[in-house]
Amino acid sequence: MRHTKATREEVVAAIRSNTRPLLELAREFEVSTNTLRAWLRESNLRQRSQEEARRIATTLTTPQGETSAQGDTPGHAPAQRDRLLMHALEHSPATIIITDSDGRIVYANPKFVETTGYEISEVIGQNPRVLKSGITSSADYRKLWKTILSGESWRGNFRNRRKDGSLYWERASISPVFGDDGKITHFMAVKEDITELMEAELASRRNVSMFRSMFAALPFPVMLVDFRGFLQYANQAAELLCGIALTAGHHFAQLNLRWVDAEGRALGSDHPLVRLLAGDELSEDNWTRLGIVPPTGGVRWVDGFLQRLSLPETRDHAALLVITPVEAA
Repeated sequence: MRHTKATREEVVAAIRSNTRPLLELAREFEVSTNTLRAWLRESNLRQRSQEEARRIATTLTTPQGETSAQGDTPGHAPAQRDRLLMHALEHSPATIIITDSDGRIVYANPKFVETTGYEISEVIGQNPRVLKSGITSSADYRKLWKTILSGESWRGNFRNRRKDGSLYWERASISPVFGDDGKITHFMAVKEDITELMEAELASRRNVSMFRSMFAALPFPVMLVDFRGFLQYANQAAELLCGIALTAGHHFAQLNLRWVDAEGRALGSDHPLVRLLAGDELSEDNWTRLGIVPPTGGVRWVDGFLQRLSLPETRDHAALLVITPVEAA
């Protein structure tokens, strides 16, 4: 299930308020607790980026010796405050670029040099388009400029090109900086290199696609069910056995199928499949007899091999069910 940005922020607000248990939120929004923690980390990162951008903007747009609209840090003269903030800027683990209102670079921090390979002297006065790889569309750039020129912040990912020609991914937050007259004077980009993360995600997707292709070609039925009882995958052989379409994302209870044990009874809490979905470890002998009752009636008896595994994207546990039809119980 995909969740909107507004839904994620609602959940993050609930986590921060500490009014509801994490497991309760996970069940309500049908995600794992690890996913909830990832949403919280992403939200915290956005907040830190915004706070850092505001601090840096105050330093760069306040002339030396003058007091900013936010006032001086208690116990520090303006010059000392500026030195402290510039120290934080220069040692930030994020790439930070500041341009004037026409998009010409007026500042880039040392992390920019480390990430891109360009020296500061090579980019001052240049447009950040020197990093363009040609992969991000013109429409995306138009949307970016429309957003920041309207006074709003823009967030998104770029695939840029380093000085040596190699490509890399960046997650960026770009915000306008306003002068005392309310007009935009600068733009600030706070960016994080996410190349390893993106490459890991792409590799994971390729692996998922490869295994789906392999399972689809198998002549015997295969199903993958997550710990909440939702079907993640079923090949064509499984659909032929069950006599219905097995759509990913549907709960077992919604598939119009009944599962029975070797005695013809509904699966109890001690059945290996139920135990596996609950997170229990099984013995080495993971074979079990099952009966599948399709909408047309009758019992189709199978021997099922059960194996616990982790889903590649969420790392949640799931049950792999490999089925061999048999003549009778």
